[in-house]
Amino acid sequence: MKKTLLTLCFLVSLGFGNTALSQEVSAGEKVTLGITKITANATLNQKLGKEGKKDTLSRVLESMDSNLTSAIQSTRKFELVSRSDLDAVSKEIAFAESGNVATDKNAAKSGMLKGAKFILVVSVDDFQDYIEKATFASLGKTVEKRILRLGAVAKIINSSTGSIVETTNFTLNNADVSDKSSGISADGNLNDSLVGEMTRLMANKIAVRVADVIFPAKIIAKTGKIATLNRGDGTGIKAGDVFEVFALGEALIDPDTGENLGSEEIRIGKLKITRVTPKASQAEILEDNGVAKGQILRPVAQ
Repeated sequence: MKKTLLTLCFLVSLGFGNTALSQEVSAGEKVTLGITKITANATLNQKLGKEGKKDTLSRVLESMDSNLTSAIQSTRKFELVSRSDLDAVSKEIAFAESGNVATDKNAAKSGMLKGAKFILVVSVDDFQDYIEKATFASLGKTVEKRILRLGAVAKIINSSTGSIVETTNFTLNNADVSDKSSGISADGNLNDSLVGEMTRLMANKIAVRVADVIFPAKIIAKTGKIATLNRGDGTGIKAGDVFEVFALGEALIDPDTGENLGSEEIRIGKLKITRVTPKASQAEILEDNGVAKGQILRPVAQ
């Protein structure tokens, strides 16, 4: 079985946002998000060190780091706290408790920062870059193909509690990038252009998912059979995408723990994206059992 290439863990439900998490965010609030410096785990560092590929890995990490910040900014949903050396929520909490960060009446005693309400932590745990050869004896030819694999674990952490609050899964390999060249430079290493393409794609996937988890897509206007969504260019949405529409019901409270499990979601329709603009998108309503402004959207798996 082929190994999963890129795995992002936001630990609740695959393909769906966390309503309880989104309820922590007030309407109209621009959430502050801290992004840690992207690192590789110790096992991968040791493995690539023996293979003499630490330099290639370093380029991948640096490219991911800058692309992720840019991709998160392009969602226009977050106020970024750029502390690239932040590697764990414990450091964030310690920083808050130092008295160097402004707090407000909603700040948790454990250290919710005005600088970062949530922390995004990404660690690369798989990187493969090798040549696969196939020999065709009858033709007297040997064909070479460059194989790329990239794996990472990402976590969204609530800075007030240090708890991991969400999950999702992605896969990424050289078949996903648009550059179909061999990807081999003159010195035999991975092309910088191919590195950039792969890491930009990964960063965009991460950014879109983070935005969808904390701010599910919503209908902001409806005219007849046309709905307008608060998603535009750079948010992963495209013409032809299909979404289900949900109205939020009452809060679901666990009777044993008192934990807010989110709101009841009642499916009331379906729509299909027809036009994407820089800041919004329009969609044709395919099913309408009470579709209205303010309702949330969940993508239908293609």
